[in-house]
Amino acid sequence: MRLARLTERKQFLAAADQGRRFRSSAFTVQVLDAPSRGGCGGASSEGLRLGLTASRKVGNAVKRNRIRRRLRVAAQQALAAQADRPCDVVVVARPETLTTAFATLVSELSIAIERARPQGQGRKPRSAKAATANTAAAKAGAGSRDAHTPS
Repeated sequence: MRLARLTERKQFLAAADQGRRFRSSAFTVQVLDAPSRGGCGGASSEGLRLGLTASRKVGNAVKRNRIRRRLRVAAQQALAAQADRPCDVVVVARPETLTTAFATLVSELSIAIERARPQGQGRKPRSAKAATANTAAAKAGAGSRDAHTPS
């Protein structure tokens, strides 16, 4: 059975900003339940959708592709029983994903949806207004620092 995929950046960001988290030694899982995710398409919004992320920090292209292949197969095995559950699952890989035993990856992914904790209050959602305000404040702060610098 093939899991549906997350394909757009805004879907990944929604899971990161509003989703619950589960941290493992090899990866972090972000789970966004169905009522929270906006109407992102017709039939694909009914079941579980999977998104995989492996940044350049985890290695070169060969390593990143190997990590994604391992996680995709592990997710197919681990989440097959929960494929009808309406949620988005984003798996953020770490370098340890390559060296972790495959059975461990499968077992940790299978419990990730249930154990994912709500996001803490420390992180605020991303918004265009906040980004614009931060940029304007940084520019204003840089100008005032230059005025007070002794010559």
